[in-house]
Amino acid sequence: MVRFGWFASLEEFTPDECLQQVELAEEAGFDTAWVSDHFHPWLDHKQDGSSGNAGNAWSWLPAALERTDDLVMGTGVTAVIHRYHPGNVAHRLATLAEMYPDRIFLGLGSGEALNESPLGLPMPEFGECAKRTAEAVRMMRALFEGEFVSYDGQYWSFDEANLYTGPDEMPPVYIASNGPTLARMAGDLGDGYVTVFESPERAQEELFPSVRKGVKKSDRNDSLEEMDRSIHLHVSYDPDSEEAALEPCLPWRGTMLDIFFEANIADPRTVQYHGDKVDPEVLKEEMTITTDPQDIVDVTEKYVDAGFNHIVYQSHSPDQEAFCEVLEEEVFPRFKDVTATP
Repeated sequence: MVRFGWFASLEEFTPDECLQQVELAEEAGFDTAWVSDHFHPWLDHKQDGSSGNAGNAWSWLPAALERTDDLVMGTGVTAVIHRYHPGNVAHRLATLAEMYPDRIFLGLGSGEALNESPLGLPMPEFGECAKRTAEAVRMMRALFEGEFVSYDGQYWSFDEANLYTGPDEMPPVYIASNGPTLARMAGDLGDGYVTVFESPERAQEELFPSVRKGVKKSDRNDSLEEMDRSIHLHVSYDPDSEEAALEPCLPWRGTMLDIFFEANIADPRTVQYHGDKVDPEVLKEEMTITTDPQDIVDVTEKYVDAGFNHIVYQSHSPDQEAFCEVLEEEVFPRFKDVTATP
């Protein structure tokens, strides 16, 4: 059975706008909601000149959970590098899980400079980020499962740390990756895998095989087929005008440049300055920008056929209610009972 997620972009919208969106999403039949966890946003300003946003995911999540009844929510994704200690993340997660049982998950990724450098914290090279992520997962699981945990890690430690509040089992952990290293980690240490801006072909030929390699090492997962496999899709729908659908996507052109995921660049003004030089046609290749609901059906089908069983939409649509109606009427009935096989 395919599940569907809403991406609440605290970079593009205000916290209140995102709250309104998850209410719409639940009414439309979405299963999950993911929220961005960045200190600085990817965009400095929108096309109309209004400011970008950078709401705090952990402050927003309790309000969103309280405003909805059934949506399962979590971060998309958190980087545990310098800004967070694994114990602090586990503490927040445990409290939310106590308040909203079975409605919480954690998304983890290797991070970008946007999260670390503005706070005067060094952004390590990728290899160290990957090692920190793996160590953080192991430490958080130990804290949920044990009592008065001591842990002498390479990057962090616990000294008889104990979670007095929360469940004995850590909520599901999704590990995000666009490459083989963290894909293997997802299979080994995670409960789910998530990727973004990847073709179905690369997912099948490189990423899913890497997750399988991790599963073979794991004492948690028996097979890739049993794991949640999530793809994050950027979509913008306007029923009347492709130009209107494209406009809110334009500030995101900086994310089309790999350098901003690799270099120690954390100023959204710099990201957007260079992004503004990117041909908008590139967005049309990477995102689904459309006036036709069938295009949303088609891109969903493409990824379900590739083996993704959890489709998460980040909607830049001018009218989010109209987008939700398309999903509710055209997409969900088509895929709710489909089995996706990687």
